[in-house]
Amino acid sequence: MKALGQKSFASFLCASLDVARWVLIALLAIMILVGIPAYVIDAYVDLSWVTSPPPGVVLWPGMLIFIISLLVALVVVMRLRRIFATLTKGDPFVPENAVHLRVIWMTLAAYELMRMVVTSGAILTLNFLGNTATKTGLHGGLSINGGLWLAVAVLVVLAEVFREGARLRDEQKLTI
Repeated sequence: MKALGQKSFASFLCASLDVARWVLIALLAIMILVGIPAYVIDAYVDLSWVTSPPPGVVLWPGMLIFIISLLVALVVVMRLRRIFATLTKGDPFVPENAVHLRVIWMTLAAYELMRMVVTSGAILTLNFLGNTATKTGLHGGLSINGGLWLAVAVLVVLAEVFREGARLRDEQKLTI
């Protein structure tokens, strides 16, 4: 199987990203239409089937992070889909691909910073309120996702490689 062009591995990945996009949209719709209202109702109604719900200071940040992570995943999948569409056409070094990669790494970096702030804030709030890690299952302070930051660094370099490749391709087209 060839890597670029029609009926290639790139076209298979593009189709897979289409499926992933629809799954993410469905999950996001379920979360917004069912998850948030269920939590709001749960906050005001005594549900006997819940034996020991975590405090709201843990659930709201968790729900916020989950919804934002679905949105981030949707942005990444849609941008990757556009990149793989150019790979399927056999033309990877277009300026738009560098922009797509730049948007992906900036989105991932912003998400990780937000996640670090929200989870650290939830843990600090719990500690301030006197809840211990044994009650909530949360431990420690600031957690850094090294794998994600490595991926961001790689994406920064790849964005520049694609930008430079597109520049060289345009320059070569002008050469007689």
